[in-house]
Amino acid sequence: MKRICLSAGLVALGAAAAHAQYAPGLSTLETSKPFSFSGIVRGFYDDNYLTLPKNYTGILPNGTIGYLRSRDSYGVELSPAIFYNHSVEDTLLSASYVYDMNWYEDRNGTTFQTHQFNAKMDHEFSERYKLTLNESFVSAQDPGVIDPTVVATPLRVPGSNIRNTSTADFTMVLTRLFDVHVGYANSVYAYQQNAGDEYLLPGQLPYASYAALLDRMDQTGAVDLRWKALPETTGVLGYQFENLAYTSPEYIIYPGNFLGIPYPGYRSNSRNSDTSFMYIGADESFTPKLNGSIRAGGEYIDYYKAHTHKISPYVDASLTYQYMPQSAAQFGLKQLHNSTDVAGVVGTSPVLDEESTAVYLSVNHRVTSRFTASGLAQAQYSTFNGGGPFYNGLQENYYILNLSFAYHFTPWLAGETGYTYSKLNTDLVDRAYTRDLVYVGVRATY
Repeated sequence: MKRICLSAGLVALGAAAAHAQYAPGLSTLETSKPFSFSGIVRGFYDDNYLTLPKNYTGILPNGTIGYLRSRDSYGVELSPAIFYNHSVEDTLLSASYVYDMNWYEDRNGTTFQTHQFNAKMDHEFSERYKLTLNESFVSAQDPGVIDPTVVATPLRVPGSNIRNTSTADFTMVLTRLFDVHVGYANSVYAYQQNAGDEYLLPGQLPYASYAALLDRMDQTGAVDLRWKALPETTGVLGYQFENLAYTSPEYIIYPGNFLGIPYPGYRSNSRNSDTSFMYIGADESFTPKLNGSIRAGGEYIDYYKAHTHKISPYVDASLTYQYMPQSAAQFGLKQLHNSTDVAGVVGTSPVLDEESTAVYLSVNHRVTSRFTASGLAQAQYSTFNGGGPFYNGLQENYYILNLSFAYHFTPWLAGETGYTYSKLNTDLVDRAYTRDLVYVGVRATY
């Protein structure tokens, strides 16, 4: 499920009148020219690029049934990118495109490709009214790229899997102390694998494809009332409504019979839901270097196709500390419901979604004028909701650790090395895995 939490605090809407360019969030280098380019060449070693258990028996990535161990491989990564920024007195336009290709020497050269396109427009109509539009398109296989916040499937999914997210945020200043933010977000997910791609042995029951499990349109509308209680403190009272509609016509649990007793099937849209969120919060500047934001409340989820509902807590909080020039740390926590690639078992009702708590810590540190280091640690703790006695309440925990180091030979050329670790712990059979990836390479920018 997609959530939109509108940007924190009151904005200085009169800033454009005092500056020739309107460029919130951009550095001087980014505004000095409209186009910039970058290119990455890396060599790497990945000890489990298929994200499989060490010994796996079941449905293989090509849809066949059999035995497969996790596979390791050396490889090469190529990633060119182009960036565009254009700002005038009251408008900022920015866009970027990143292509990423990973070639694995294992199995005669397996290749995975990723496309990422982002665009943004910030426009000030006047000192009281501001509009921000964002567009993000991704075609990928890795879970952290398709799901940038809470992960719906922790497994690598072969194919051209698409996620497109569009958001709009309109700010209206009512008085010196109060303003209103109105937002809308639309996310569409489309996975390449569908029921026509599966390979079945004689007498074998069909299994749910990724399209059946995860193809969906997620729409959220939000309104926030914000009160400038103190110069450093902004209070927030908000409401969001979300409609989650699964778009595949396929079954996620196929109908059948056991010993002559029929049992029903469930299609993808049996997971559809409407959700209402009510929350309060605050944005606080504790010091010029330490800032925090929190939204806390509850969500009421109506699974109207399944004729059931659920009430759960909702939290979205973060703390950012700029402890040195060009060095910062951020801690965050999210508590919400999200989609899952787990369907359940024949003869019972399907898994509707999972309730997740995701926590993360990111650090970017400038060691010297030429040497920088960064790290990201993220953990997601999830519990399955629905699925009958075989699935309801089962847990799945997903962990990610990224470490990267860069030495800047010149402002345009840097050497890089890094390490990524991911691990899935789960109560389900033939699903848990660990994965290690190390790389070394160069990055050029212009």
